[in-house]
Amino acid sequence: MVEITLKQCRYFKAVALKGGIAPAAQVIGISQPAVAQAISKLEDQTGLVLFRRLHARGMELTAQGTEFLRYAEQMLVYAKQMDVAVADIAAHRVGTLRLGCFQSIAPFYLARILREYRVKNPGVVLDVHERLQDELLIALDRNEIDLAILYDLGIDEAQFHMWPLARSCPYLIVPPDHRLASRKTVSVGEIDGEDFILFDAPRSREYFLGLFAKFDIEPKVAFRSSSIESVRCNVANGLGISLLSMKPAENTTYDGGRVVPVQLDDALPPTHIVMASNKEAPKNSLVGPFVTFCQDLFGNSLSD
Repeated sequence: MVEITLKQCRYFKAVALKGGIAPAAQVIGISQPAVAQAISKLEDQTGLVLFRRLHARGMELTAQGTEFLRYAEQMLVYAKQMDVAVADIAAHRVGTLRLGCFQSIAPFYLARILREYRVKNPGVVLDVHERLQDELLIALDRNEIDLAILYDLGIDEAQFHMWPLARSCPYLIVPPDHRLASRKTVSVGEIDGEDFILFDAPRSREYFLGLFAKFDIEPKVAFRSSSIESVRCNVANGLGISLLSMKPAENTTYDGGRVVPVQLDDALPPTHIVMASNKEAPKNSLVGPFVTFCQDLFGNSLSD
């Protein structure tokens, strides 16, 4: 394979356009012998006759030289594009970031993140996956995703980096005609014996059941679902009450019902929303800037 350099292509193009060694050397800003040597070496390497030497009248392209110029110009264009690409990569403006998000968090935050990030970073492709908590941790461990937005529940700090984003406090939801619907605050102890609709996603399930355990209460689980909206619909239809962490902007449910959120006055631990990555995963230079972007976005407009 003939190894032609960008410098040779640049010198060749200058001679072709200027019609001689001297004017080409002046435009490039180097010595005439250097240009002449580059052209001679190029012809030796390729076995082509690129120019006719016209002595006092300079140099003109041969048919082979005319055809070669077309490819040399393409090579120089590609080289310029590569320079731009390298600069974009170095500045974290291009690339692919594989992002996972816990399913119950995604409706509240993910679309906003995607919209605002893409506006600022149109060259970055976000490959997004919505999964359950344990599935996200497995995906991080297998290097199937670069980052995950999830709860700080059951995460091994020895294996994963974590960056705080926001926190959500548990609250009670009841149907509009419930005896506690008019209350501003209640205690978990006051719902002992009530039919309970459990948000039954891995890790979240243990978190909510743990809240009852603090009060030595065994909840009467009447229905369980891994969908927050299904939980809310059951509560709106009077099938029980529930505890949740994420709070939709509206109290209307998908089926047209309504739930009433009530604050808990107990000192209960909040759930923390974090960004996580695998400490052993190959480095993706987009991770750091994306984490910073999300922390700024959560801090400015998404945290409770």
